[in-house]
Amino acid sequence: MLLLGLLVAFLAFGAGILYWLLGTNRYGGDRPASALQITATASALASQALKPEPCRTIRVYFIKPSRYDEEGYVQYFRYGVQPNNTLTVLTALNAAFNKRYAVERNVRLDTVIWDEICDGVVSPETITAIKDKAREDGVELLIGLAGVQSNQYPRGRDLALQFVAEGLPTMMGGFHVSGFPDSVKFLNECGVTTIVGEAENIWGDIVEDFLRGELRKNYSVTQGIRAKTGQEDIIVPLITESLLPVLDDRYLTRFFNETMTTLDTSRGCPFTCSYCSVKNVMGRTMRSREPDAVVTWVRDACRNHGIESLFLVDDDFFRSPRWEEILTGLVEVKREYPKLSFMMQVDVDASCYANIAEGETETAKHRRSKRFTELAAAAGCYQAFVGIESLNPDNLNFATKYQNTDDRQHKWKLEAARAHVIDKYRRVVENWHKVGVSVHAGYMLGFPFDGPDCGRVAAATLKKIGFDIVSFFIMTPLPGTEDQARFTKEGAIIDWDFNQLDSQHVTLKHDKLDKESWLGAYRDAYLGFYSIPRFLHTVFTVAAGRGLDAESRRGVLRQFTYYFFSYRQGRHPMVGGIWPIRRRDVRRAAITDDEARRFYLGNRFDAILRGDGGEGFAAAPA
Repeated sequence: MLLLGLLVAFLAFGAGILYWLLGTNRYGGDRPASALQITATASALASQALKPEPCRTIRVYFIKPSRYDEEGYVQYFRYGVQPNNTLTVLTALNAAFNKRYAVERNVRLDTVIWDEICDGVVSPETITAIKDKAREDGVELLIGLAGVQSNQYPRGRDLALQFVAEGLPTMMGGFHVSGFPDSVKFLNECGVTTIVGEAENIWGDIVEDFLRGELRKNYSVTQGIRAKTGQEDIIVPLITESLLPVLDDRYLTRFFNETMTTLDTSRGCPFTCSYCSVKNVMGRTMRSREPDAVVTWVRDACRNHGIESLFLVDDDFFRSPRWEEILTGLVEVKREYPKLSFMMQVDVDASCYANIAEGETETAKHRRSKRFTELAAAAGCYQAFVGIESLNPDNLNFATKYQNTDDRQHKWKLEAARAHVIDKYRRVVENWHKVGVSVHAGYMLGFPFDGPDCGRVAAATLKKIGFDIVSFFIMTPLPGTEDQARFTKEGAIIDWDFNQLDSQHVTLKHDKLDKESWLGAYRDAYLGFYSIPRFLHTVFTVAAGRGLDAESRRGVLRQFTYYFFSYRQGRHPMVGGIWPIRRRDVRRAAITDDEARRFYLGNRFDAILRGDGGEGFAAAPA
């Protein structure tokens, strides 16, 4: 027994010696590691027993550019209104790359997301600081201007050229470059890489090319399925197993509601509206994420990030092939987290046929609409955004928005067609209100059959029908749409400054409206719908009741107040924020692409960074 005890003690002593000799040096102590201690000890390096193998780190900046205001300053707000879904999806792509390749390839992508609307203006001094910090940390830089819309293109272009002038590899993606080849050509000539379409299938190729130092001028989707558009067919990726967004808790604090975020569960739009660029960038073939993955993501967002509100950014959630499975899953999540609520975008048919009108017989269309509205309400939907666009069926048929008129063959006389459209919109509102959900209408002013009174008539009629919130838009020829191609051919576009495509500037000729009367119609629409008496009525009756549930009433109250003040402060609610902050040290320097190239890539760029160059809208360091 004594011998056994001595043997155990000896083995324990030997194990301790081995741990001291091997373990402590192998796993390190509490002291900070040196830059090269990733793979070898300092003594090993000193004796050259092992060659250093430092991890290669690429710091990727995903920057969502803002736009310029009327005086050329960058729009920036203390609080944003809605997190950008593109930024969080791109973060997920980098996270997946790290999970797969960090150990295998000794490469790591360090992600920084920056939303100029609420994170702050990227000034020339900011760009210098980004370079200096990367040099200090020993990392490489890759700059991505992400999710760039047409009204953000001038700001995004200016940022891209400044990064290029500093010798940094720079990319740009989003709806604008995906729909407007002329901008792609210009950016490529200036050394900016462009990404056309959705990034999931091509991000890995982009990273691999960057690691080899062979970043190409342009990337586009080449694998997936063929989808129809309003023009020629395109290739779009399947998203069944695509990565869901990665929530950034720091980013959420930049918004007025820290418990709200965005999520896309499907992509594409099956309709042919001539003013819309969605079908030409994402195709008319609806593609859905895996419902179980969506429901799991929402549950995790509630549990680990305190999320209580979602905006489903699908362009038409009702046309998702998997909506029933997703909503059924969200009903279960709602039971676990009763505060969960969401808003979504749908077409008129989502609720129009939830009741059986006089003279109708029940069909599959009625049953589907009824099932959708009831299930959406049970899952926590508090608001449905519906694109109605016009009360005039001639305008709707001009835009090939036949889902609103049911008159593809143009057989009905105007009065009968108008009565049908009004009745359809009334049913949309009544059926959503029956299940306690508010209705947010999108409405465009300036179709060919609109006159000077179109704003006043729209406001009065939409109030009478019962819409809770309305977003009014001045008709805008978005790049990549059939409207833009038509108006370009007709010579009707009078302002090619993409910064003006924010839905509150007149950029077209109109047979019945001059610029002043068009802006007057826009003013009449907003002031008519968001009047002071209606504002007070909404506030003091807690969103005026209307049969809505509690969250829907709170949502209407919040949005009505925000819209009421946004217009009066000169901003379109959908491109603004809360509490504007003006950075007077950064101002627009160029209008056209050629002016921007001369200004930022000429010899004046160094002067901008020093703060001693430029006139007019010249930028200066922060």
